[in-house]
Amino acid sequence: MPNEKLSNRDRLLAVRDIFEQHSDEEKTLTLEALSTELSKRGLIEKLSRKSLKEDIAALAKSGFDIIAEETKNGLAIPYHLVSRPFEYHHLRLLVDAIASAKFISESETETLVRNIHSLTSRRLAETLKPVIHTVKKPKGVIPFSIDTIQKAIIEQDIIRFQYQGKFNERTRKFELRKDGDYYFVTPAHLIVDNGNYYLIGRDERVDQIRTYRVDRIVNCSVFEPAQTPVEVEATYLSSMFNMYGGEQEQLTLKFHERVMPTVVDRFGTDIRCPSPRGRLVRSEGQCTVLARVHDVVDSVRRTSGNP
Repeated sequence: MPNEKLSNRDRLLAVRDIFEQHSDEEKTLTLEALSTELSKRGLIEKLSRKSLKEDIAALAKSGFDIIAEETKNGLAIPYHLVSRPFEYHHLRLLVDAIASAKFISESETETLVRNIHSLTSRRLAETLKPVIHTVKKPKGVIPFSIDTIQKAIIEQDIIRFQYQGKFNERTRKFELRKDGDYYFVTPAHLIVDNGNYYLIGRDERVDQIRTYRVDRIVNCSVFEPAQTPVEVEATYLSSMFNMYGGEQEQLTLKFHERVMPTVVDRFGTDIRCPSPRGRLVRSEGQCTVLARVHDVVDSVRRTSGNP
């Protein structure tokens, strides 16, 4: 509190916090500015410049990367915090990824971005505003499901949950599949694909690997330890088409050659050309390639039916 006297220990912690919030590579702090900020946090009677320099030196000795810039003509020496756990462009990537993720609700987006802002100076935090261009739910329970699922993956436990399916236009809510019966799944992976978050695990009812939208999972809890570890083949993950299951099939795609970069982005560089010489089959700007995916028909069925 501003009316309470700061002890030496509290002052040292306050100096660290001030450097974290009010300095960066472009914004520096003089000893006078530092003293002004400290006065807002508590009484600092008879605080000498020597004491502040000793505080800065103690922080630097502990690994807090503060540097003093060189000055001429007796100007006040400016100090600033050099390195942080995350570089600015790292934080920009995190904010943009959170903003574009459809499975993160608006409330959770605000919380996560606010936490990211605490990792840099206030000045730079003001430039890290999320640009939300996806449809997000106002609120969501995904974080709680993720926590339960991740712990179950580590402990190799079976989880049980209810799963939302058809959207009821009258109630404006998703209805529970299988009349609300619980699913029993041994989780293996959590994967982001096309803006959505998916759980891949073994359905204990049929002993098969299945895929579930995490944002459709409700009332998730740990059931019991799994009897056997769950294994998911790498080919299952690499050949998933929009994260739906089904039998693996070879798909022939015909498209204009200008969209080849998009096809490679979607299916990878392992696509095959039907020409015996391994070249693309072209006809008036059209290309034809072969790609291995999971059965699209089965995917459509599972979208409207039960997984």
